[in-house]
Amino acid sequence: MEEQLRRSATEWTAVRPPRLLDRAGTGRYRTAVGASLRGGAAIARADVAHAMLAMVDDPATVRQPVAVAY
Repeated sequence: MEEQLRRSATEWTAVRPPRLLDRAGTGRYRTAVGASLRGGAAIARADVAHAMLAMVDDPATVRQPVAVAY
């Protein structure tokens, strides 16, 4: 699917979370643009949402996959 995005002219960001948890967000997580994160096995859905909103105004994430995890 990401290959389809790469070939398109669309501005995109692919967010790659690990296992999603139904827990309260912590506001503390790690991200890696264009790379994977070691040791990140799970993350709360609320923290993924927080990270995605933070990426909206970040030009470094445009046309990039972004890993997000604790």
